[in-house]
Amino acid sequence: TTTTTTTTTEAPEATTPSAPTQLFDAATLAEANDALQSVGWSGVGSAPMQGEGEMTSDDPFVKRIDEQIRSDMGVGLDELLNPAKVVNLERDLYNLRNELATLTGATLPADDDSTSTPLTTALCDAGGGGESATALRTKITKKENDLSRERRAVFRGWLKNVFLGQALLSTGLSYVMATNPDALFGGFALYRNTANMDTSIQVLGFWWWWLFIVPSLRSRRPMGAEKKALDIAFLGTPAISLLSPVVTKDTGIIWFANLAVVAGAYGFAFLAGEEEDGGGGDDDDTKQPGWLKFVYKSLDFGSGRERGARQ
Repeated sequence: TTTTTTTTTEAPEATTPSAPTQLFDAATLAEANDALQSVGWSGVGSAPMQGEGEMTSDDPFVKRIDEQIRSDMGVGLDELLNPAKVVNLERDLYNLRNELATLTGATLPADDDSTSTPLTTALCDAGGGGESATALRTKITKKENDLSRERRAVFRGWLKNVFLGQALLSTGLSYVMATNPDALFGGFALYRNTANMDTSIQVLGFWWWWLFIVPSLRSRRPMGAEKKALDIAFLGTPAISLLSPVVTKDTGIIWFANLAVVAGAYGFAFLAGEEEDGGGGDDDDTKQPGWLKFVYKSLDFGSGRERGARQ
């Protein structure tokens, strides 16, 4: 007797694609977004910002911020410790408040410069809106607290003097390093027992101009001719430090060559400034080649004139 076994294969049941799982809640994403923005990175899933792109001091949005700060704090936007962060926070709040108004159905006044109605959170919050509106309110509160703290952080005159003192101290220290490092480090066994340590310190001495002296002077946020002089010096000192060893190995001479570059940059900038006042005016900037404008704008990031605070 033969037994036949029949196996029935059932078709697999159709599965419904599951919704994507959100790994982080809105609060965590908002915190990560703020952390990234604080170090200059774009945020996670950030909304389009008011005034996208680079904003200058001539932008009406920035002018309004400057007027508000002068009215409330008695100083201008450029006198704050971090004007760029203030502009970015104001811009973030503008967008968040508009989003909150949309969610809660608040009626906003027309955006007219003649009325200059401040776009406050109370004006944009009509209540309700669910969890999305609650998350927005939390984020707005955090940014308002950050903005309040940044608006009070004024770049005081004493801080500028600290940077000036740092530059002067660095000048004297670097001269000794470049010419007589034994006077500073001769008492250290590591210095005496390490081959060519004196040469390394001498080289660091003339590089000190680019590493510390000029950056300290630029940190004071100078304007006009002095800013132009320090921009030139910041480009000229590394060039002279790289090229001079081809001509001479005397680190003292190279140190003085850097000094001559900085002094020459000041002389050129102030003399050129006087000639521009006599007739060149602001048109001189338009005559500069594009690559030079790019270099000068790039240098602005090192002198406290970041995006949102440029002239």
